[in-house]
Amino acid sequence: MDSSDRFERSATTTRRRVLKAAGAGVGLTALGTTASTGQQPDYWTVVALPDTQVYAKERTPYAKDQTQWIADNTAAENIAFVSHEGDVVDHGDDDAEWQYIDEAMSTLDGVVPYATVTGNHDYATLWDRNSSVAKYREYFGPSRYEGRDWFGGAGPSNGDEGRDNLNTYQLFSAGGYDFLHLALEWEPPGTVDDPSTPLGWGQSVLDQYPDRAAILTTHSYLRDKPQRRTRKLQEASEIGNTGQTVWEDLVSPNDQIFMVLCGHWHEGTGESGGEAHQVSTNDAGASVYELLANYQFRPNGGNGFMRRIEFRPGDGADAPDRIQVRTYSPSTGAEKTDSDSQFGFDLDFDARFGSSSKTPEPTETPKTPDGPTATFQQGTDGYSGTTDTMIRAADPETSYSTAETLSIDGSDPEGSGSSAQALLRFGSITGTESGQIPPGSDVKQATVTLETSDAGDGAAVHRLRTDWSADSTWASLDGGVQADGSQAVADAVARTGAVETGEISIDVTASVDAWVNGAQNAGWVFRPLGNDGWDIQSADNAIPPTLTVSYTPGETVAGDADGDGDVDTDDVDRIQRSVAGEDSDIDRDAADIDGDGDVDIGDAVSARNLAGDDQ
Repeated sequence: MDSSDRFERSATTTRRRVLKAAGAGVGLTALGTTASTGQQPDYWTVVALPDTQVYAKERTPYAKDQTQWIADNTAAENIAFVSHEGDVVDHGDDDAEWQYIDEAMSTLDGVVPYATVTGNHDYATLWDRNSSVAKYREYFGPSRYEGRDWFGGAGPSNGDEGRDNLNTYQLFSAGGYDFLHLALEWEPPGTVDDPSTPLGWGQSVLDQYPDRAAILTTHSYLRDKPQRRTRKLQEASEIGNTGQTVWEDLVSPNDQIFMVLCGHWHEGTGESGGEAHQVSTNDAGASVYELLANYQFRPNGGNGFMRRIEFRPGDGADAPDRIQVRTYSPSTGAEKTDSDSQFGFDLDFDARFGSSSKTPEPTETPKTPDGPTATFQQGTDGYSGTTDTMIRAADPETSYSTAETLSIDGSDPEGSGSSAQALLRFGSITGTESGQIPPGSDVKQATVTLETSDAGDGAAVHRLRTDWSADSTWASLDGGVQADGSQAVADAVARTGAVETGEISIDVTASVDAWVNGAQNAGWVFRPLGNDGWDIQSADNAIPPTLTVSYTPGETVAGDADGDGDVDTDDVDRIQRSVAGEDSDIDRDAADIDGDGDVDIGDAVSARNLAGDDQ
């Protein structure tokens, strides 16, 4: 990159410049602690936990030291996600080993999103996929993550208890970017075009979230000696796919996958082996970072070494940003600094993870466009169509229909890891009555204004697709609302970022425009962005939520009294009932066909003539 390129890039305001300004003075620090700046660092971290099988077998403290360090440093190191690379235990049928690792991993519950994958040691019989995996499912199956907002789901499910739902995915956000983590079982079987298989299920998840940058974790993928992707199956019946096949069929064709994490391989002994990394080019010409870490054959089964993968905006040399990989043991405080253990990659986060327009930072409310404006607030000008409530994992059967304050929290009660979501809907906003938005209008701007009573981490706002009422509960909505494309639209309408006390406005133009033009108006779900809860006033409080919509009315069709776009029997009937003095919901401008200022028998006759063959 020449100096002119650097100057041009430095003149561009991007998310990384905002992050660097916010975290000025934070540099590479010692791995055990982070330099205290009185604020969260500008970088964020993904932790990779290599094979813990020896720790589980020998009940040594190393795995518990790892997760305790993560819990203690989640804020200081801005840890966004933790991925266990498989071989959770050494003997898949030994309950004591599972209990040990369950206790260790439970330290992360309610603290940070995380995932595990099966390794060959996690089956009842080593190397045999046909043997029981019941213990893994018992301790680390989908039920472990119920109520976690970041847990996307598990699959595939084919009615086979021995193999169903061993693969999972998770959603998390960091640095203003939205990420997908895909956790696939050891040597994942199947083909990408068959969603009933693990590989095909993984493809379907990627298809569901095409705009999220993705990290894939699977146990066996990259070897250390020789350093290359695996080319031969180790599973006893050769059921599965090699690392090379996973690359060719899943990773390389899906440009959103930018990193692959794995464990398992360890050709060296002592202080060597069990590490490898390479940068590969996918079908779209983009870099994919492939990382192996497995220290089980080193002293004490690894001495607690784990990978810290730091995403550092603005720290690149050959590109704007940098992924810095470091290897550290919380148990010994040691850092490994050889080239296999400490290395990095320069890249452009905006280019690889998506532009900042996907997840904008909060901004001031834009000026209202010219044209008609409709305002909806409970108790104002006779409006009574607002419905809101909150749902809590901690009290799944409790209704909060009359709550004056709604909480959006990733850990409610504090430290529990149980989520609380808020639901909000403005009903009857479209119609032909005074104050409503005429059907078919072009929505220029729509803003929801909320009163914050307690500052917090804020929320991701998703348009709902499922029916609900003020009496809905966490349980009645099947464990909270998932942004899975079914209960709610996967991509957020807005992300608030951290919210201060007072008024906040959220741009919801796209949602309201969809509703005005015929889409189901089920409102929004507010899903927490962190564990510092955000409280807003409900429709039953002093300052209810307000929806303000500026629009351009659609073209009025003379005689189309019901606003459905044509003139037919229904329009004639509505106009006749209005003329007779009955209660009839009509668009009076459209019904006043002769334009004399009122709706009378002459308009009814004209409507009958316009309806023609529809009469």
